[in-house]
Parts: sequence; structure tokens; C-alpha cells
Amino acid sequence: MTPEDAKRFYFQYDGSSFHMDREEPVKFNSFRMLDLEEETLKEWDEELLDSVFNSLWSDPDRVWVVHERIVQIIRRCHCDAETYVNRLLGEMEKMDHLDSFNMTLVIENMAGRTESMNDGGVHAVCKLSSLEKRMNDIIGCLIEACTARHVVDDRFEKAVRRYRGAYAKWSSSAGSGTGACGLASI
Repeated sequence: MTPEDAKRFYFQYDGSSFHMDREEPVKFNSFRMLDLEEETLKEWDEELLDSVFNSLWSDPDRVWVVHERIVQIIRRCHCDAETYVNRLLGEMEKMDHLDSFNMTLVIENMAGRTESMNDGGVHAVCKLSSLEKRMNDIIGCLIEACTARHVVDDRFEKAVRRYRGAYAKWSSSAGSGTGACGLASI
């Protein structure tokens, strides 16, 4: 495997060792044998994240899908997570104009999809950055936007409950305020 092949392989699976190994174990073994430097992986992650961020708004009906990819890449990346968490939160500040379905799924992405809740954006933000309060304010605004549109269904309510649970579990400041949009009151 050449370094160019390795980069294509890495990008194909968003840099996820788990997925590379599960889907193509022989190729993954060749990839590992290259013993790539941390700096190379950092550069690739930065390029990968820039590419995914640039596609975030390309399909307004699928913003949540790209958002989830960004969260997952940040969770395992070799680059400065705080920089990319900050960028993600900047994009999320614009999401209160999305349709309610996308906003609900973004809240789900942040809450996490497993019982441990360590696969979601809340875990990533709280463990890899100092931006948890900003995240909570933004999620509060998304919740308020959905509620104001009277789009409160079972999926939305479950997403909000899971978000609150994840925030309580991972945040060092849980319970220390309600945020700009009053998350505690929703």
C-alpha cells in the first residue's frame, strides 16, 4: 500500500480504525504496517474535517447526517479537537432555521445513540474542549425553536431527555445554569 492508497483508504472510512478493520481487515493490516506518523494523521484529519464541514449545508434535508459525521470524526481525530468543536458549534448556531426533523436528529447526534452516551457530541464537547456551556446554550435554542413551532413529538421528547441525560453525565457544570435559551425550562 502506498501512502496515497493509505490516504484514500483513511478518507473512505472517515479515519475510523474500527470501520477500516471491520470492512477490509487485510487492507487495514497493510495500512497499519505503514506505521504512519501522528503528524500525517493529524494533517489528514484536518483535511477530512474541512471537506466534511464544507459539505454540511449542501443538502438542507441531510444536515443531520453530515453533522453526525463531523461529531464522529472529532471524537477520534488526531488534530486539535477544541478548534473543530468550536467550528461545529458555530455551524450549530445557524441550525435553528432547519426543519424540526433535522433539529431533532442533531439533538440526537449530540445526545449519543448508545446507552453509555459516550458516542455523542455531548461527550466529545465535554471531554475534548472547554465549550460545554456554549453547546448547552445552542441546544437550548434548538429545543426552543422546535417547541415554538409546536413540533413536539415522541422522538423530539426522547431526544431532549437523552440530551439532558448526556449533559448531566458528562458536563462538569451540569445544573449550573439554563443557558441563553432557557434549556431547563423546556
